[in-house]
Amino acid sequence: MSVRATERLIGDLVVVTALPDSPQMVVKAIDEKTKLITAVWFGDCKCFQEGTFPAAALDRAEEKKTPAKAAKGKAGQGRKTAGKR
Repeated sequence: MSVRATERLIGDLVVVTALPDSPQMVVKAIDEKTKLITAVWFGDCKCFQEGTFPAAALDRAEEKKTPAKAAKGKAGQGRKTAGKR
């Protein structure tokens, strides 16, 4: 589903729908009349890049959710050491 070319989209993360390895890009500017979106991202060469895309070609970037790690041990338990009394 494509994004809507509105001012509220500025600052959001988007990806190019047709590219399976599309970088996540930050929306910089929007032209509501022509429905063009200008986005910026860092390329593979660690260089800053900028491009203009039609709104129909972009989707919001979905964050990959990772399962929460289980806590190890109980809170308040210190390390037990063996010693003579």
